[in-house]
Amino acid sequence: MKTQTTMMDTIKTSYLAVILGILGVFAVISAILIAWPALAYMAAKLFN
Repeated sequence: MKTQTTMMDTIKTSYLAVILGILGVFAVISAILIAWPALAYMAAKLFN
């Protein structure tokens, strides 16, 4: 029984890590896409 409990804990931890990883990638991509127009505008003002 202890082996089954340990295995379930490992599966839950792995599942949580995968979900957090996917959400983290989504957050990074969203932040870049949201900030890109502002960064492009500031770069245009800086170099022109």
